[in-house]
Amino acid sequence: MQWLNDQIVKTMPAPASSPDLNPIENVWATLKDYLKRQVKPRTKAQLVHGITANNLTAEDCAKYIDHIHRILPHVVLNDGGPSGFL
Repeated sequence: MQWLNDQIVKTMPAPASSPDLNPIENVWATLKDYLKRQVKPRTKAQLVHGITANNLTAEDCAKYIDHIHRILPHVVLNDGGPSGFL
């Protein structure tokens, strides 16, 4: 933080590990939904198979990353607080 201050870099306070600014949270939510709706595992083996069978594409990842650009203005308007979109 001192280096940023010395370089006159403006920062925005944000909650630690903010799910709004973390694309992996959307990946986990999608995986959990897939497991709950499609796989419905009852054993550890079924759970592992469901996780490995899930086909997360590069396009999916890009969608989650692009989502940040839509969310960021709301986080800024909320002074670093939650956007309410997750």
